[in-house]
Amino acid sequence: MARPLKTLELEFTVLEFFDNYVISQPREGELLAGKQVAALVEVCSDFYAEKNFVYLSYRVNDYNVNPTIYLNLNEVRNLAGIGVVSRKPSSLNMASFEKRFCKIPYEIFLDLDKALLWTQEVIEEKNKKADL
Repeated sequence: MARPLKTLELEFTVLEFFDNYVISQPREGELLAGKQVAALVEVCSDFYAEKNFVYLSYRVNDYNVNPTIYLNLNEVRNLAGIGVVSRKPSSLNMASFEKRFCKIPYEIFLDLDKALLWTQEVIEEKNKKADL
């Protein structure tokens, strides 16, 4: 995997920014709710400006997500999709539940390599739609 272009540590997660995706590794025991999502949207919007990107949640720690955070993410124009990467059954079950609330492409993966392949597909699809 390539080296991140930028790494940013927030109170609740560590973000690694790449060309067209960001990997977020939330900290143990955190709750991702409205305030945290607003911070994520702000830093990702600053980094990617008008460029399409995918948000990858790399779930190695146990934390909680308020699933209603997904309801308005379709308003982030350049967010092409959300991927969840985990091998933990509890994280996979939670991600499957969260997916019901998301209005943009959302997929679940057991390994990062498959998530990165999907990222390219989602970016290409979003770019095609933008060209129409």
